[in-house]
Amino acid sequence: MKKILVLFFIFLLSLISFSDQKENYIKGRVTEKIRSFQPQEFEDEVVRVDVYKVIIKEGIDAGKDIEVEFPIYKESAFNIPMKAGLDVVLYTEIADNGKNVYYISDIDKRNSMLVLSGIFIGLTFILARFKGLKAILALGITVAGIFKLFLPGVISGHSPILLSVVMAFFASLVTIYLISGFNHKGKVAMAGSIGGVAFAGILSYVFSIKMGVTGYTDIDALNYAPLLTGIKIRELVSAGVILGSMGAVMDVAVSISSALDEIKQKNPELHAMEIFKSGMNIGSDIIGTMVNTLILAYIGSSLFTVMLLVMQRTEYPIIRILNFEFMAVEILRSLCGSIGILVAVPVTSYLSSFKGDNNKVENK
Repeated sequence: MKKILVLFFIFLLSLISFSDQKENYIKGRVTEKIRSFQPQEFEDEVVRVDVYKVIIKEGIDAGKDIEVEFPIYKESAFNIPMKAGLDVVLYTEIADNGKNVYYISDIDKRNSMLVLSGIFIGLTFILARFKGLKAILALGITVAGIFKLFLPGVISGHSPILLSVVMAFFASLVTIYLISGFNHKGKVAMAGSIGGVAFAGILSYVFSIKMGVTGYTDIDALNYAPLLTGIKIRELVSAGVILGSMGAVMDVAVSISSALDEIKQKNPELHAMEIFKSGMNIGSDIIGTMVNTLILAYIGSSLFTVMLLVMQRTEYPIIRILNFEFMAVEILRSLCGSIGILVAVPVTSYLSSFKGDNNKVENK
């Protein structure tokens, strides 16, 4: 069974990989800096041009040594820190003479991503053992569903809200089944998480209309308007709330359901109202940390933009700042997602108070 799960997880990861990558972006490795020279053009923008020896690591020219010119700009923010031994992304194009010309496009970050992923998977296995692997499997299935079902559906013109609700149900079903199974505890957790994210999604949709949100959160997004024809952009805000809050809401629902199931197992004679009150007490402790987690996560994702606003606070009054669309959308996401967590607590507590498949609790 374990081998089947591992193979299935590897298969899912292969599904979300992008097999249609363009061959003019390939991997290379910088071996040494050869020389520098002053450019004949763009002297106002470029300080100098460094020439590096690079080994091509992929494609038909793999193993070939090439020389690549790398401009150093006066504006330091445009420069990539280059040194020997660094893996880079090379962009190649055919010059007028028919030969390939290579440029350093960026640092290849994939190895660092693999190391971080390995640390994450390793710690998950060490701390949670087989349950941790099942949680990673559930995550892989959810991510595969987003890339293979949700995003293609949105691009095809289907409702992002409807698709995100389906994804929330799908993710809850897979995650809770793998972690808890299809027992009363798992069913209650699933119902509580779906109830929380659905309420958050409905609330965000109502207020996105009331606030006149367009879905284009910044000026750069408007540049892609011709590409987004036929896509329900406004609904993406609510879909983002549903997907963004799904993990936190599910965490709350599973925690309360598991705790109340344990209480019922230890004391089968408890009245339903006592179980419900216990769930609310447990939920009140969880709410404080989970709400902070969700709101801080949204602030952290927009930290650069928030910092720019603080730096320009003397130029913009508060009425202008709060009415920037990206600011309104972030506030909408934070509050609606947090409300989804709040709703999940009483829903899960109430459903847990009923007699389950393996419990002797009676509603007197």
